[in-house]
Amino acid sequence: MGRFWAHFISIVFQPLLIPSYIFLGILFFLPFSLNMTGDLAWRFLSMVFMTTFLIPLMGMLLLKFTRNITNLNMEDRKERVFPFLFNAIFYGATTYLFWEKFRFPNLVTIILLSITISIVLLTIITIWWKISAHAIAIAGATGIYLALLIKSEPSNLYYAVVLCFLFCGLVGSARLKLSAHDSKQVWFGFLIGFFVNFLTILIFN
Repeated sequence: MGRFWAHFISIVFQPLLIPSYIFLGILFFLPFSLNMTGDLAWRFLSMVFMTTFLIPLMGMLLLKFTRNITNLNMEDRKERVFPFLFNAIFYGATTYLFWEKFRFPNLVTIILLSITISIVLLTIITIWWKISAHAIAIAGATGIYLALLIKSEPSNLYYAVVLCFLFCGLVGSARLKLSAHDSKQVWFGFLIGFFVNFLTILIFN
């Protein structure tokens, strides 16, 4: 894998985009679980995209503008702690908002909760060690889909699980190619992301 493709994969699978991908995949492969179709589904996805990607991204850009972080890649571990903490708090608030105010299906709240727990753990670990947020995010999606596949009737989620495992390999390879992390940081990220999200969905859904 060349550095161009490693950068491309890292951007496409930017951790803040993963929640939008997760719900898009559920609406495509397991639509009855959310009971949303047509305009309602697209409005829901727009809300997810805005609250889990656009607003946190604007927060990151503000931190860069105020020189609290050097760049959006945040190569320095110490620079990562505050942005991750901000995202953990914001994702927690989003989870509460979706549950209390909008009354979306319970599955939405549980998925957002599992993602929030992952970010909280990511933030705590980052205080002492630079772990791969990319690995946590994509493995988290894999864990969510696999848990849903186990608990649902036969569905096309098989394809989503297979694709996610493939994406895990691509993302891990890309992060190693860019020397953003070493193999321990990537593998530990995979383990945390997968098991936190897999067990949360399996137990609470």
